[in-house]
Amino acid sequence: MSLQDLAPVNSQRARQTAINAFGRFVAAEGVSMDFVAASLLRDGSGAVFVKLMDRFGVHLAFAEGRGGKPLARNSVTSYYRHVKNWLLDTYLKHRATIEKKLLKMGQTLERHCLKRVEGGMIKKALACTKEDLRILMDGLYYDAASPKDYQDAALLALMWYALGRASDLGFVVKGNLSVSADGVVVVRLIRVKTAEEQGLSFFPDRDSFITCPLHAIAMALVIQDSPCAQLFDHPHLAGGSEESVPAPTDVPLAEALASCGDDDVQSKPTQKKRKVPEDNMKIHAYVNRVVKSASAVQAKAKPTENLTSHSFRRGGAQHANSDPLLSAQWIFDRGSWNMTATNKAFAYVFNTTSEDQKVARVLSGWDASKKPPVPTLSWFDSASQQ
Repeated sequence: MSLQDLAPVNSQRARQTAINAFGRFVAAEGVSMDFVAASLLRDGSGAVFVKLMDRFGVHLAFAEGRGGKPLARNSVTSYYRHVKNWLLDTYLKHRATIEKKLLKMGQTLERHCLKRVEGGMIKKALACTKEDLRILMDGLYYDAASPKDYQDAALLALMWYALGRASDLGFVVKGNLSVSADGVVVVRLIRVKTAEEQGLSFFPDRDSFITCPLHAIAMALVIQDSPCAQLFDHPHLAGGSEESVPAPTDVPLAEALASCGDDDVQSKPTQKKRKVPEDNMKIHAYVNRVVKSASAVQAKAKPTENLTSHSFRRGGAQHANSDPLLSAQWIFDRGSWNMTATNKAFAYVFNTTSEDQKVARVLSGWDASKKPPVPTLSWFDSASQQ
């Protein structure tokens, strides 16, 4: 057992998927992994390593995914990055001399995927507006028949207000709910992806109790049918908060250190683990099912179609970004976005920044601090509307 086994399950799965794709590429070229390993071990200058990654990058650039379409940009860059890191960790000899060149090759590959006609832009989850949140929570409250329905409503509310993922809420215990000296409700949670403990403040909603986060938390706590330490007595969240990690094998340290040489020259990717059927679906899949069901019930209210669990994180961030007085840095801090990937945060979260909106207002003749109205059919007479 190593620290790699303690990495998040999704990270391990992404790495293994990339290694499997590399194995298929090598097989398609008519060579074996043993031949690749021998070539890399004999590589005196790092040229073999660079050539191998170059051929793999070209393969990814023109590879087809499901439905005969080119692989998505995110998939291409993920496969390339994981395989590069896997090989660099295995064959350390020329890492310092070729790592910069491999990085440039990866950037070239990403630019190619971006400029492709087929699906160059990032596929983003549709943002959940505050009106969408009100519609979904109203439907859950109206048809509530069990404590689970109230917990589902609170889950959606906290995802939107905390700019968080559903998996983050599995670590919120009741002891982490508090009221500060100045009367602010504070919730402390752990961001799963960044492993960061964070305290977030919540206030009552000014316009509607339906979307009020404090009301949602209170209802979820009052309606709980049995005592528990967690804020959400939810099997999907409980399963996500305690990942099952196999017990380490009892290998003497001397034997483990003696076998390090064999580990360094490992030529074959680890075997794909047999997928064990789970009793509970993942929390993101569960949230998607809740949203889909609530959207179907509230179809007459016309919520945004095809919302997913990621829509709440994006929707809350975009709603906050609409206020010109808020800095993007504040929004990033609340959502605990990794600031080493700022470009990803801008591309995934925001449509445009508040600074860009101010410039656009001035270019159109408006005051930078004003919010000009968007034309709608209600501006016209009834005949024009028809």
